[in-house]
Amino acid sequence: MNRLEKVKRAVLIVLLCMLYPSGLVLAEPQITGPEERGRSETAIHITADRLELHHKMSLVEFSGNVVATDDDVVITTDRMRIFYKSGGDTSVGGGTIEKMISEGNVKIVFDNKTKTAVADKAVYLADQKVLELSGGDPKVWSGKNVVRGKKITLFRAENRSLVEGAGEDQVEAILYVKEGGGLTK
Repeated sequence: MNRLEKVKRAVLIVLLCMLYPSGLVLAEPQITGPEERGRSETAIHITADRLELHHKMSLVEFSGNVVATDDDVVITTDRMRIFYKSGGDTSVGGGTIEKMISEGNVKIVFDNKTKTAVADKAVYLADQKVLELSGGDPKVWSGKNVVRGKKITLFRAENRSLVEGAGEDQVEAILYVKEGGGLTK
């Protein structure tokens, strides 16, 4: 297989993995039944300076100025590795995303652009819909409200978060409260 064919195959595998509903980074499709997958697909567009496919490792790696976007999420990072479960072929549904690891200057804008997360490293576990932020000064904010810690875990399926400190580095939250008791946006 020549180099052009390998690149075309890598792009095809990436696109097929990206279009598969369980591979969506942070978006939560409303329709999840196998018979309705065609209606819940979301296209994800990824640009980078370089794309490398490690087929034997079920890994696609993007590096240099990586930007991944879909309807509700924008991820910018220096490097993104996507590990997929091989289905044995490259047909539609032949591979699904297992894990995505973004490293270096990670910024994620999500939930209809109302929330932003930053860290040096972000790990997304697709099956569990869990996003772990670590390294540097991880923080998540919505409007003026900010939380930061050494590690931030977003449990997307459960709509909950865990912010952890380490040693003397405590968790910090800055919350702006309205007169009625709710948080301002």
